Amino acid sequence: MRKKIIMTGGGTAGHVMPLLALLPLLGRRYEVHYVGRKEGIERELAEAEDVVYHGADCPKLVRGKPLSALKVPFSLIQARKKARKLVKEISPSLIISKGGYVSLPTALECGDVPLLVHESDASFGLANRLAAKKASVICSSFPLPSVRGKTPICTGSPLRRSIYSGDAEAARRACGFSGKKKTLLVLGGSTGAKAVNDAVDAQLGKLTRAFDVVHIRGRGNGAKRLPGYFPLEFTPAPQDFFALADLAVTRGGGNSLFELGALGIPMLIVPLPKGASRGDQEKNAEYFSAHGLALTLPQDELSRLCDRLALLDAKSSALRAAMSAFRFDGTDEIAKICIELAEREPR
Repeated sequence: MRKKIIMTGGGTAGHVMPLLALLPLLGRRYEVHYVGRKEGIERELAEAEDVVYHGADCPKLVRGKPLSALKVPFSLIQARKKARKLVKEISPSLIISKGGYVSLPTALECGDVPLLVHESDASFGLANRLAAKKASVICSSFPLPSVRGKTPICTGSPLRRSIYSGDAEAARRACGFSGKKKTLLVLGGSTGAKAVNDAVDAQLGKLTRAFDVVHIRGRGNGAKRLPGYFPLEFTPAPQDFFALADLAVTRGGGNSLFELGALGIPMLIVPLPKGASRGDQEKNAEYFSAHGLALTLPQDELSRLCDRLALLDAKSSALRAAMSAFRFDGTDEIAKICIELAEREPR
């Protein structure tokens, strides 16, 4: 009988895709179970990979709503009880937590099961900070300081193998582009980015004079296809569009940054501002900018998008050179650590 592994994390594709990137290296060796929200993008993506899925109750701390925060400790107690029961039933040899509020009950109830925590951002999210006290190993995409007395291993991010096998010509045909202009890929994330979408819509004429534009707008944010402009809401398999892209505009989520970096696509980062988030995307963008890996544009300056893209194009060679010397892909190392933990003798 194969040993079992639990993967947990969710809320956005950025929490899910890195976990699923480990499946080719772990899925044949172990029976993989995924714990996520009862309904959410993690269920859709995990079930598409034939992973055993478990929908979980999980309280969410909503910023700016103190009354709802009062209920979180009581809801967490109940969620932990259910997680404890589930972990006992599955009896895994390893739990891998990617963060997001859905991961916390399972991570905290790991008991004697080894727990690997991975942090994609340049600062720890709340769930991962709390789970760190239970972690056997903490891995991180960015160099991070110790948390709860434990020093993270900077591995890079788990990245899908498929991103390296894109077909640019297939994407060009699908988009109806002539190939006479460079292609700009705009990524809004799995849930979309209204400010970025609005800026693209407002400046679309100028953008399409300079580029062919592929725009992944986020679910529920459809738009009309136009000459030189190919919008889509979401795709779980973006590799052909990655292969076609000469430049990219992206939010500052760690997973998107590391995928684009691994592919050497010069990027303009428009981070979600602090207040709308915990400020993680701004820190990610600051790190990439400071290391010459990307250019950044604050959200409140999106009216300058076209000018900033012209500068990005001019600096693209230098950015590609910096990216080629940086380690983005940590898939193999993280999988190796997972196997070492899962094969440990039970405590």
